[in-house]
Amino acid sequence: MSDFIRCGPCGYADNNRNAEKWCTVCEEGLCTVCEEVHKSIKTTRNHRLISTDDFQQIKNISISSTCKDHDKRLELYCKTHDVAVCLGCVPSHHRACSDVIALDKAAENAKQSTALADLEDTLIIASQNLEQIINDRSSALNNLDGQKQTIKDTINDTRAKIMKKLDDLEQKLLLELDTQHGKCKSELSKLLNRLKNSERDLNCLKEQTSQLKSFASDIQLFLGTRQINKTVYEKVESVKERIKSVQDYEVHLQLHLVVMAFMNQIGQLGNILVKKTTTSLPFKEAKIDQAQIQLRVHVKKTINNIRLKLKKRFKVNKTGFGMWLSGCTMLSNGNVLIIDFKGRGVVMEYSENGKHIRDIQCSGRPFDLTVIDTDRIAVTHGRYQYIQILDIKNNTVEKKVEFDNDCDGISYQNNKLFIISGGIVITDSTGNVLNKLRVDCGLFLETTIDRIYFTDFRVDTVNCISMTGEEIWAHKVELLGGGSGITIDDHQNVLVSVGSSNLLTVIQHDGKTSKTLLTESDGLDKPSALHYNKDKKILLLCNDKKDAALYNLE
Repeated sequence: MSDFIRCGPCGYADNNRNAEKWCTVCEEGLCTVCEEVHKSIKTTRNHRLISTDDFQQIKNISISSTCKDHDKRLELYCKTHDVAVCLGCVPSHHRACSDVIALDKAAENAKQSTALADLEDTLIIASQNLEQIINDRSSALNNLDGQKQTIKDTINDTRAKIMKKLDDLEQKLLLELDTQHGKCKSELSKLLNRLKNSERDLNCLKEQTSQLKSFASDIQLFLGTRQINKTVYEKVESVKERIKSVQDYEVHLQLHLVVMAFMNQIGQLGNILVKKTTTSLPFKEAKIDQAQIQLRVHVKKTINNIRLKLKKRFKVNKTGFGMWLSGCTMLSNGNVLIIDFKGRGVVMEYSENGKHIRDIQCSGRPFDLTVIDTDRIAVTHGRYQYIQILDIKNNTVEKKVEFDNDCDGISYQNNKLFIISGGIVITDSTGNVLNKLRVDCGLFLETTIDRIYFTDFRVDTVNCISMTGEEIWAHKVELLGGGSGITIDDHQNVLVSVGSSNLLTVIQHDGKTSKTLLTESDGLDKPSALHYNKDKKILLLCNDKKDAALYNLE
């Protein structure tokens, strides 16, 4: 079979045995027996082993670990030139470099490096740019068809008013229209096809980057980040060059003014005119120049110096017989949205100073919510097993998506929705299911670009997993409770409300330590929903049956 992976040590001894694991350091397969031997040897026991199924995900991603000049293994890294080198490169090209270190040392924090983060950002931004450009060109293509139809209608209206003698002239004009329209459409279609090819290439590179991040070794990731990044940069530059000067077409009909009076004296009903205007489509740049990307580790702030300063506290209107403030978020304009699960089926909008602005009507009983963009939010309806995507600008329901289980916590990240519903269901921004992670979780979750966080009140833990469901850490929080909210700060430190103890706790990004930030003496009264706005550095905290408070996080 093509997917068969042979055990490397057994193959060396001419034994053809199937590998169960893959060593990312030795870059060879291991059967069950050889895996135990591998783990027992001091020099290899710390090597990272992954399943052969996981290896299949990255085996076709081309990453060179051999020096092109000397055909030797890349073992060193020169900080001065930001390049991986072999032992033969040092005396020939890096003799004067004082900062040549071991490659495995340089790649220690590859998964937390800004080089990887910038590559992911670049892929996302480039894909978004291409999506916008393709939409723009598609609209231009549709407008061209609309212009053609308008002209055809005008021609037909004119034809109805004149004698059949003009049939001959009409056909000549329609032929010219089809010819000019075809030329214009052909040019636009060529550009669209090239842009779509670039989009497919970038999506492939984005998938490869994601697979490397999840399954490759640090060295592979370190090398792959640079090699893929170079390809991305070339693709982006190619697209930017292509859209610097693109043609827009406007097809017009110019009728003769005296066509009705002198139809026997003219040889043509009109002319098809094409007005070309040159426009430069916008292309949003990645946050740093690709040529200047260096391997730098994100400096994550520890919880030791985190402080909260109360900015505003305001009362939340009671809309039903009971009250449970189960969900909250903040819009880009600073207004906050709050859900009362026991209320009358609305999302309440307040200003930053606590003034009630409006109630956004929902069907059923909403439970949690997340912002998709400036005009849209997604709302879960726990016991009714569906979510709604709401257009809050026009107060309309854009889409309703049904699930097989209760829909509780929800989060939006990187054009995807993450919903607790019999596990964690991942959908696109319109609700189409992409994946489902079968994990045991409670009611609330939050996401960052590469991690998912959720509470599990059954075992009183806050959990952190990868986007593919692999556990990264779990932190015990006594008396966590089902109504505990969760949110993430700029440094991936996790803030958790513990309603039963009237506490706000922060867990450090590595999941190893935690501390109390607020208590009952700070005004906490069964704290529930939480949301941290990274743009404004503001924490929104809801007290279950009472009020909401805004804090500056310092």
